[in-house]
Amino acid sequence: MFNFDRLAAIGKAAYLPVVLVIIWAFVTESRWVPAYVLPSPSTVLATLVDFIFGGSEQSFSGTFVKHFLQSLYRVAGGFACGTLLGVPLGIVLGYNRGIGAFIEPTIELSRAVPGICWLPLALVWFGIGTGTSVFLIALGSFYSIFLSTLGGVRYVNPVLLRAGRSLGATESSLLYTVILPAAFPSILSGLRLGLSYSWIYMVLGEFTGVNYGLGALLLQSRDTMDTPLIISLMAVIGTLGVISDRIMLLFMTKILGMDVR
Repeated sequence: MFNFDRLAAIGKAAYLPVVLVIIWAFVTESRWVPAYVLPSPSTVLATLVDFIFGGSEQSFSGTFVKHFLQSLYRVAGGFACGTLLGVPLGIVLGYNRGIGAFIEPTIELSRAVPGICWLPLALVWFGIGTGTSVFLIALGSFYSIFLSTLGGVRYVNPVLLRAGRSLGATESSLLYTVILPAAFPSILSGLRLGLSYSWIYMVLGEFTGVNYGLGALLLQSRDTMDTPLIISLMAVIGTLGVISDRIMLLFMTKILGMDVR
């Protein structure tokens, strides 16, 4: 059955991008700015199609799949590391404030350090390559996952805890029967946010000199002043981030039956 509400939502979401593209086309066609500073939408679209499907003699022509798979591999590895560290640590520190008093201040201090400041140290530790990229992605996703898990576990509704205790649950069994189920939406929201940060830190990690990857190609296009390719790659990375977020949202709503909006 045709869904008019969904169509209306899509139309509202597309309104601003369409207006911006029209303004962009008007500015470039009027030659108010040089083409190397801001190419026209048609030039960017042609570059994007060439990057994905090929057809020209450019070095990047038809190389989307190769670069995408390398970036996806690094994002998946870094996000998995951030999840495997952030979720258990958030549960432990959220459940036990005594342990958290020793560890949380250090985590808060390290969280205040900008991600780019970790780059030189990561290069020393892991060298140029995938190791540094995965480390930075894991770092970027860890904090949001950890904080969401911590908050979800620590600030469970006291009424639920009292109800569990009144039904005979011990303090240890409360974690599994009450706290974790109540904190589950917060944990999954943190995973969703951590996944978005993974794509952001992927670009930073691939600026370290790797040969393949969307971030690596973005750096190469900067060196060659290929502005159409730069904008095309920005669009591709943004689209991949949205798609991965939609997949995570679909997992929450369809598979787990959660109402996440």
